[in-house]
Amino acid sequence: MIMDVINKAIVALLPLVPRPIIWKISRRYIAGETLDDALRCVEDLNAKGMSATLDVLGEDSTDQQQALAGEKIYQSALSEISSRDLDANISVKLSMLGLRFDPALCESIMRRLLQSAESFDSFVRIDMEDSTVTAVTLELYEKLRKDSDRVGAAVQAYLRSTETSVRSLLGEGETNLRLCKGIYVEPEEIAYREFGEVQDSFRNSLKVLLESGARRVGIATHDPELVESALEMIHKLNVPRDRYEFQMLLGVAQAMRTDLVNKGHPLRVYVPFGEQWYAYSTRRLRENPQIAGHVVRNLFSG
Repeated sequence: MIMDVINKAIVALLPLVPRPIIWKISRRYIAGETLDDALRCVEDLNAKGMSATLDVLGEDSTDQQQALAGEKIYQSALSEISSRDLDANISVKLSMLGLRFDPALCESIMRRLLQSAESFDSFVRIDMEDSTVTAVTLELYEKLRKDSDRVGAAVQAYLRSTETSVRSLLGEGETNLRLCKGIYVEPEEIAYREFGEVQDSFRNSLKVLLESGARRVGIATHDPELVESALEMIHKLNVPRDRYEFQMLLGVAQAMRTDLVNKGHPLRVYVPFGEQWYAYSTRRLRENPQIAGHVVRNLFSG
């Protein structure tokens, strides 16, 4: 309880922290400001036996120019991943591609990205955002997957509707889903608040995905208990390694991810990059005050 109060107090003081210090905190979790920074990070991860997914920092574009700029950098990422022969794909936030103000524009951008993914033998993951766009995001995913097998989506275990959504998606065709806990602050009527409830929801949804034959499942968690539960399910159900992969954020749970790779499990690292690193860093700290203690330790290390 005392640590929770301290962590929240630290987060409240973030606006007073100089940007260079925030960067010192963030550089472990963010590849850099440029695509080249991110690609160098991917090369390093590949050398360690890990694949990657590139995420451009930024969301909620407000006009066509911003949305098309987002498309441009993702098109460049797909091209560079191919030309450098990297084991990586891309993850996109639909709000960055115009979803909130022009869904038709967003869909057209996604279709162009999927055409590029097809030509480069790559893949596009649709990230999940807050609950105001959950339904429309999954609707677009359902529409796109009818025409392409190069697209997947993400679902968040803390939403009470997730298991139902997973079952519905599985019942309507081949499904490629990334299952994570979720980080957004949502009303209690639509989201679990207790840690154990979120864990149970994650396990239940993962069990459904693995038992029901999802084409590929991204097991996105750093929670040791959930990783262990996933390993038990994979072993019990004899799930082949081309049907699942563990997924973790850059700079987090490095010992755990190395252990998983050493044991032969496929693992993908989420690699954020871009000029909006400051907004991303401070938002993640605000949404996860418990990270604050870890952040402070980082300030005084190396």
